[in-house]
Amino acid sequence: MPEYLIRTTTNASSWSAIPGGRPLDVLQPRGHGWVSVDGPGDLRLALGGCQMAFSGEDAGWQICFEGDTTGHDTDALVTQLAQQVQEFTGEHVEWIRYD
Repeated sequence: MPEYLIRTTTNASSWSAIPGGRPLDVLQPRGHGWVSVDGPGDLRLALGGCQMAFSGEDAGWQICFEGDTTGHDTDALVTQLAQQVQEFTGEHVEWIRYD
């Protein structure tokens, strides 16, 4: 399953400043119908048989896709999430895919 990291390029020694209690507001892809579900990680979203698990790590926000990703362009979703993080925090961010 594809895994990603969204990290700030503004301050490379920390992850993007999303206040506690706000990850859903920032990391839920707009316009797609993803819903919050229980599970491991700092945030977990589901749409159909696919889940995205988010974990705030020292290097940035780790995103792991689980389940059936058929019909989901995971690169495009993470690009959208990076833009949302940048809009919310005002920090320049980038994303990296690693499998």
